Amino acid sequence: MTTAKRIAALAIAGTLAAAGLSGQDFTVRTSVDRNPVALNERFTLSIEISGKGANSAQDPELPVIGAFASFLGSGSSQNISFVNGRMSTSKVFQCYYVATAVGKYQIPPVTVTADGKAVSSAAIDFEVMAAGAQGQGQTQARNAAPGQAAAQGEGPAEGDLFLRASVDRRKVYPNEPVIVTYKLYTRVNVANLSVSKMPATAGFWAEDFDMPQQLQTSHEILDGKQYTVATVRRTALFPMVSGTRAVDPLVLDCDVHVRSRSRDPFADFFDDSFFFGGKTVRRQIRSKPISIEVQPFPETGKPAGFSGLTGRFRISASADKRDVKTNEAITYKVTVEGDGNIRQIPAPEIVFPSDFEVYPPKTSETVTRSGAGISGRRTFEYVLIPRAAGDETLPPVRLSYFDASAAAYRTVSTEAIQLRVEQGAGGGYAGPAVTGLSKEEVRLVGQDIRFIKTADAPFRRAGAAAVPPAALWIGFGLPLAGLAAALARRRKLNRLAVDVAYARGSRASRAVRKRLAAAAGLMKPETQKAFYAEAAKGIQGFLGDKLNIAEAGMLSEDVSARLSARGVRPETIQAVFSCLNTCDMKRFSPETATQAEMKAFYGEVEKAVSRLERELR
Repeated sequence: MTTAKRIAALAIAGTLAAAGLSGQDFTVRTSVDRNPVALNERFTLSIEISGKGANSAQDPELPVIGAFASFLGSGSSQNISFVNGRMSTSKVFQCYYVATAVGKYQIPPVTVTADGKAVSSAAIDFEVMAAGAQGQGQTQARNAAPGQAAAQGEGPAEGDLFLRASVDRRKVYPNEPVIVTYKLYTRVNVANLSVSKMPATAGFWAEDFDMPQQLQTSHEILDGKQYTVATVRRTALFPMVSGTRAVDPLVLDCDVHVRSRSRDPFADFFDDSFFFGGKTVRRQIRSKPISIEVQPFPETGKPAGFSGLTGRFRISASADKRDVKTNEAITYKVTVEGDGNIRQIPAPEIVFPSDFEVYPPKTSETVTRSGAGISGRRTFEYVLIPRAAGDETLPPVRLSYFDASAAAYRTVSTEAIQLRVEQGAGGGYAGPAVTGLSKEEVRLVGQDIRFIKTADAPFRRAGAAAVPPAALWIGFGLPLAGLAAALARRRKLNRLAVDVAYARGSRASRAVRKRLAAAAGLMKPETQKAFYAEAAKGIQGFLGDKLNIAEAGMLSEDVSARLSARGVRPETIQAVFSCLNTCDMKRFSPETATQAEMKAFYGEVEKAVSRLERELR
């Protein structure tokens, strides 16, 4: 072993001579920074030792490659990471060579020993080309990779920069989540990363995972080459219908620094863009589409009224009081929690006692996006008012779902809740509960005919008006006006109950104002992603309510056509979609928006929504 190698080995041993978990599993991987290389060109062989037993591993014996390369020197580095509370250590030996002979060769495996256990890396096929052929090959590689880095000008060689999309599964059931992870692989310096085009989610309900402001990087070896890897986006997609569905590509733009090449084997040690500048080119990279097979639910064992919910869920119910009086409000909560598409959990179908006045439920939800997937809870809160005394029972609430891991249907249920209703001070029927009557009839049961009291009336001249004519007309007109208003109100309530499109359109303005108010409270640099996400949800919800379409899988072409059919001007449509595109760009861009930018964008959203609201009437 040469003096340089001995010095490097002693430095690494001194740095990493901590008490390790000796004898445990570890891995050895080797990679080269470029392949092929030109004659007389320098290259780096990296030997990575990782795993729990890396600390106790002996120094590797360098491979014998003197037939085609000459050793220049070595260096080392250490990486310590914590994942889920566990520490892992890796050691990297970097050996520098210069190519000395043209031809195709093989770098033999490198063997490392720890406590008598030897582990070897894989061999690497290696090629040394003549200097002219190498330059031509790099040019051809750049021209042959437009899909990996499509832009004008010079750039990284083929395979040095690409975006990969991966899924945790390719065969699922409807509403079963598919976790899509987009990773950037690079062997060049990359800056100013931004989203050029978001993948369309037609046919999916999408839940995006929160990403850190600063991208976290790691190292991976693919095909004998070491890459710096960063996860740029992670999304859970819930397919809504069965069939083959495609996950569209994600398109990113970035600046790539192109280093100069030199025949001097020591030049790359000093090839730093900070000192010598260099050339920067703009590149566009995209992931490849992925096909997902969504198989239909099995018909065998399907429960009646199955809503298409997939996952694992629990259900519970509670009442804030068990002993109440008539006309006293009760808060009744039904909570569904578990793993799956929380936002798609339907409201439970409950048959309440007939002498209870029931108000529509208030719905709230909490969604948790973790490494394992999507989980959370959804709560339905009812206000019940008993109108008659007696013992009442709130029936069990059942929920059916499909457990994809077991390929079987499950039904969960709550316990029945017993209530004791006593007669309140406000009157009403105090006896046993009466069934088969309306609420007004229940209230009047038990009341006797009231005594009619007469009064002495003064005599008046025949033909004289007892009441002034004006007061008489007012007395007749007010009840009629009140009756007309009540009938109009009843017609509106009936229409709201049966006409979903009318109901959604009526609440659209209030809902979008509420969303925008929530977004205004997030108008800070540290909460910019939440601000743009809330603004996007407000606009999408407004469009869905006004057009009576589902927000999940909303297609821009379909929305634009519907708006045009409703008479919305093209410039208004363009303004709305411009706001949505800005939200998508800002949510996934690592750049930080200022408060002034968010305030100006908030004004644009308000203006676009107001114009759309006026033109849709």
